[in-house]
Amino acid sequence: MSSLTPQSGGKNTVECPHCGFKQLESPYAKSTFCRKCSEHYDLGKPAPEPHEDRPSLLERFGQLLSRNKTREITCFDCGAVQTLSSAAKSILCPQCSAYIDLTDFKITGSFSRKIQTQGTVEITAKADVTSSTIACREAFIYGKMRGTLQCTGLTSVKMSGKLNGALEVKELIIEKRSDVEIVRPVKARTVEINGKVSARLHVDGKVVIGKKGWLEGTIYAKAIVIEKGGVFLGELHIGEQEMSQPELLPLDADAKPKQRNKKAQEDTPGQGSLPFEAAG
Repeated sequence: MSSLTPQSGGKNTVECPHCGFKQLESPYAKSTFCRKCSEHYDLGKPAPEPHEDRPSLLERFGQLLSRNKTREITCFDCGAVQTLSSAAKSILCPQCSAYIDLTDFKITGSFSRKIQTQGTVEITAKADVTSSTIACREAFIYGKMRGTLQCTGLTSVKMSGKLNGALEVKELIIEKRSDVEIVRPVKARTVEINGKVSARLHVDGKVVIGKKGWLEGTIYAKAIVIEKGGVFLGELHIGEQEMSQPELLPLDADAKPKQRNKKAQEDTPGQGSLPFEAAG
């Protein structure tokens, strides 16, 4: 039998089975004569070129899903932030040794249990949540919720109607096509409004009303941005914090000067506080 080895130039090296002489022949030739002993012999089929096994489409898809992704979580007890694999289901805080659950929850019906996880909580459109407290890393609200939501990351609201729960979140987004009334005051670091909302906002940072955003209510924030097309109707307080109760002034000899100062303050609007009606 002849041995075939791929060579440059598109020809194969064949070996005569009679005398062992090697010569180049076309890969399409079926037989030849040996140039040394003149004997005729068949070449047979060329040996297939070696190739590297490639994974199937399903195997490649599985490899894509199995890639190690990471996420950032915050300990509820001490506030320590750490980055870990998205495949992890639980962990102990390296700073305070508190147990941190990383389970994701998708609520589709009536639900009243307390949740504390650094995973994602999704409240679907048909859900009715009456939990006293829901603490999580990410939250997506599409249905009814009562109680308090504490979220260390993104909270997305996309619904119509009243939202009776209290929101204490890092980042709040009111999605497009929302028409929601948030009954209780909202505490957030940043707020972005792309739908319609009525709320009382206490924001450590900036409020952004998008080009299709509509906000009616009261804002306490460090800054506000209203994009062209956005609407804000209500009371705006920039750089202020709402007082929990009115200040009590003692009735003493200094009462009159303090009353005069109070009268002057009433005559002059406070800095950063004003009724506001604006459209971008």
